[in-house]
Amino acid sequence: MTYEDFKGELYRIIMQQEEVQGRKIMLLERGYTTQDEQMLSMIRYINRVTSGREDDVIHEDYIHVVWGDGSIRSMMNWDIHEYFERYQKEGWQNIIPELLQRIQRSGLSTQWLHLGKEGYEQTKDRLILRPINYQLNRYELEDSVYWKFGDIALTLYGVVYDAEDDYMTMKMRKEIIEEWNISETELMENAFQNTIHLMPPRIYRSTDLRAHHAFEEGVFMIQEIIPPDQDMTGKDPAELFQPGNEVDGTLGYRLTTSKSINGAIAIFYPGVKERLGELFGDYYVGFTSIHEAVIHPVARQSPLCMKESIREINAAFPREEMLTNRVYRYNTWNQELVEV
Repeated sequence: MTYEDFKGELYRIIMQQEEVQGRKIMLLERGYTTQDEQMLSMIRYINRVTSGREDDVIHEDYIHVVWGDGSIRSMMNWDIHEYFERYQKEGWQNIIPELLQRIQRSGLSTQWLHLGKEGYEQTKDRLILRPINYQLNRYELEDSVYWKFGDIALTLYGVVYDAEDDYMTMKMRKEIIEEWNISETELMENAFQNTIHLMPPRIYRSTDLRAHHAFEEGVFMIQEIIPPDQDMTGKDPAELFQPGNEVDGTLGYRLTTSKSINGAIAIFYPGVKERLGELFGDYYVGFTSIHEAVIHPVARQSPLCMKESIREINAAFPREEMLTNRVYRYNTWNQELVEV
């Protein structure tokens, strides 16, 4: 079977399965683009995750699966070339069952949200904070719980599903939280600790455009809580991330998380601002999306240039990816982050 035949057959088989009920299945072929802003947002997300670039054209062939409603954003992308290589070695016997199992797992129930106090006990380890723009989401946030910093809202979400490249979160509405009879302060503090544990902070040079990094790459915090499935025994602080040369400082550094998802929140983690001050001295912080912040030593960049660049980026990309146009400066003397 040729690759083109396999691609068509794989799409046809998946479309015929009962497991795909209620989900939108799309065949995204290399070279595909569109004028639809929602689709463009999805294409840019796929390109960022797979190749580290956010352009408007699909670069590989994918089976794309979308499901959920406005409160749950979730999707899967399967690289058809990878599965064709497996087909040549294994045949269909493992491929289809594996894909269908992933689809079935994506339909996990959210009934645990509505079980009162018991629901909280089942949910508390799933709670995280996500950064979103306050002004663009202010009406939706009326029914949400969040901490506000400038025009950034660190908003309470629950992780419905997290495995490999499949990641689903749900904004936690006040009506659900009220059933738990837990204070908002306790909820938010617990979610903040979960976020730090699940997605520890990472920093990379802006010239490093790889889509995926090993867990230990970009570690810069001297003391980090390491998840039990990661072995960093004997990690020498001398091996932690170190600033580069003047060119690196001018181009900037990307602050994000180990998942590179919602990574802009990393600047709010305890000790991160101070540790960056140890590495760079006084520095500027800008947010190029909800997924990362850009860091420049004060001596290497102008806040005016940063603001112009960030405005251009935010104007070019979808509104839901935007965090803020504002730029901040961290002062190592008084350890404050203030808008400039």
